[in-house]
Amino acid sequence: MKLQQKIIFMPIGIIMIIFMIFMLGIEYHLKELLQKRFKNELRTIAAFSLSAVDLVSYDFDVKTLDSSFDLLADRISKASKARISYFTYKGVLVGDSALTFSEVLSSKPLSDRTEITEALTNGMGIAKRFSYLTNKETIYYSIYNNQTGFIARAAMPENSFDSIIFNLRINFIFIIITTIACIVLLGIFTINLVKKSVKKERNRQENRIITRTREITFIQTMTTLLNGAELLKESSSIISNIMPKLMPSYSGAVSLLDGNQRVYELTHWGKNWPEEVSLLPSMSWLTSSSKDDSIISELCSTDGKMFCIKLINEEQCFGALHLITTGENVDVKFNESVNEIAHQISQALSNLILKERLRNQATRDPLTNLYNRRFMLETFEQSLHRAERHQGNLAVLLIDLDHFKRFNDEFGHDAGDMVLTEVAKLFQTNLRLEDIACRYGGEEFCIICPDTGLKETYLLAEKLRNRINKATLIYKNKTLSPISMSIGISVFPNHGSTTETLIAEADTALYNAKHNGRNCTVVAQSNASHQYKS
Repeated sequence: MKLQQKIIFMPIGIIMIIFMIFMLGIEYHLKELLQKRFKNELRTIAAFSLSAVDLVSYDFDVKTLDSSFDLLADRISKASKARISYFTYKGVLVGDSALTFSEVLSSKPLSDRTEITEALTNGMGIAKRFSYLTNKETIYYSIYNNQTGFIARAAMPENSFDSIIFNLRINFIFIIITTIACIVLLGIFTINLVKKSVKKERNRQENRIITRTREITFIQTMTTLLNGAELLKESSSIISNIMPKLMPSYSGAVSLLDGNQRVYELTHWGKNWPEEVSLLPSMSWLTSSSKDDSIISELCSTDGKMFCIKLINEEQCFGALHLITTGENVDVKFNESVNEIAHQISQALSNLILKERLRNQATRDPLTNLYNRRFMLETFEQSLHRAERHQGNLAVLLIDLDHFKRFNDEFGHDAGDMVLTEVAKLFQTNLRLEDIACRYGGEEFCIICPDTGLKETYLLAEKLRNRINKATLIYKNKTLSPISMSIGISVFPNHGSTTETLIAEADTALYNAKHNGRNCTVVAQSNASHQYKS
């Protein structure tokens, strides 16, 4: 049985059982009351009939019986709906509403009847027997007046009150049918209402599941892409592409702290992200040394439409996720999904920062922040293969600072380290993004220039050499003596087709530059070296 049928039929069955039990109990009780009332009514009718005897008994003569008692019985019977009979104390019938006067005259004495005998003995008598006149079980009630010597008897069929019971049953059946109809209608209405509520709740839950599944999918996708990124700058495009889909009603940004505890914007998204909030005044909250890490969110705008969450790793704050909306004011307390997004971004970015830090430690020189020799050799091979595939050029510059040992002896190693750092900065500001500058060892540097011919390489070398010659170096408020550098150049494919050959040719050219007076640029040749002085 379906649930809808159970909702309708179970209450109907229960109510029908209750009504049946209730109806049987009422019927039984009502029968007792009706029987008692029936006997009282018969007694009352019999008593009234006996009191009416005085109207005719004062000149009554048994020897000359007339129809007076018979007429009186007929009148009382019509008024009471009961059969009325009059008897003398000898049981002689003198009047009966159910018989004609001639039938009364021809009737035999009925002194042997139970109700007559009891009435003569006790003053009243009652009996129940089958009446052949009405073909029904009949109750007879008799009363005797010893002063007048007459007996009045009232009789009624036992089933006289069956009509009342029948009407009661009809009423109960009508009530049951009406109740069942109401229950059915109420059940149908309730089922429809429940169906609508269930459908509404199901749709709401489905929408919640779809929304939550969509959020989880985007969060997992973003986390996977962030974990697969190699560089921190790659995370910028990943976050700015996924966050608008994950939170379409919000614009936002991710800001980080660099090694000097300065705030910088990693990325931002959304059309409502204003340029002027890139450096938020509330960043003092981000860089504060407060140990209250239980509060991970704080309003960053007085209008209440912008808020942020700290990005925390190992109980240290390293950035923040900012969100802004043009809709209603937002609550300071973030919902679970926003906190989860911030947590996933925090973990992924902290892993990327750690990965980049380790990569820098493995590939960069800690003093100059240039790439180290190991990284240069690995990249050299890749760039050389690319040049071979595309039939392009690849230039190598080997650079050595002239008389750097003497410089260290004169000004100290700290000053020498400062000079190496400044030279590295000069390389970084004068090279292309695709050019690779590295510290080759001590005061030696190597620069790899993809897609660069011999002429362009020579011009670049001279540009760097002249910039170093003109640089003014100050250490501890003391101007240092000018420095110079010697440069050796080799170019693929002019001077070789392997890493070892090109480096060897550039090193030979560098040796020739030093041998010929330093502070010059020398290009490697297949048979000899040609010197180009400034």
